[in-house]
Amino acid sequence: MKENLANSFHPDPKWKWMEFFLGFKKAINLYSPFWGSGIKVLQYNKEKQQINVQLKMNFFNKGYMGTHFGGSLYSMCDPFYVYLLMKNLGSNYMVWDKRAEIEYINKNNNSVFAKFEVSENDIENIKSRLSKQKKIDYTFTINVTDSKENTIALVKKIIYIRKLTPKQKNRI
Repeated sequence: MKENLANSFHPDPKWKWMEFFLGFKKAINLYSPFWGSGIKVLQYNKEKQQINVQLKMNFFNKGYMGTHFGGSLYSMCDPFYVYLLMKNLGSNYMVWDKRAEIEYINKNNNSVFAKFEVSENDIENIKSRLSKQKKIDYTFTINVTDSKENTIALVKKIIYIRKLTPKQKNRI
């Protein structure tokens, strides 16, 4: 199992192709689970390593109580930190989602937003910790807000990061 994990952490060729020809923003916005749920990347700032996402309320993501379906609220937060870290750290690192939790703060039946950013400080901290440890868990907290910046939900993402040895890197 560990060997399979080490050999499968790179993006699927389909995603590499789509990102190359369409760019990240268009490719992810065509991803059917996002498109069908009303999730849209509004902005991807490669220099700042920042992604802004919107979840519009629609028939397909409205829950039983008339508010956003919790799964859609989580989905809008799912892939972005792994993506940003992979782009920042490069192919010498293995980056995986490890755990997540969501806390619902307020109900909402309008569009909601989330911002993801990996700072230089985050990258320095990760590399520093990995110089002393073989693998680490790194935590990000996402504030999902409405258009008035009221908190709707807090999502905590724990990301597993490991620096690959030359032997592991050569197997891939």
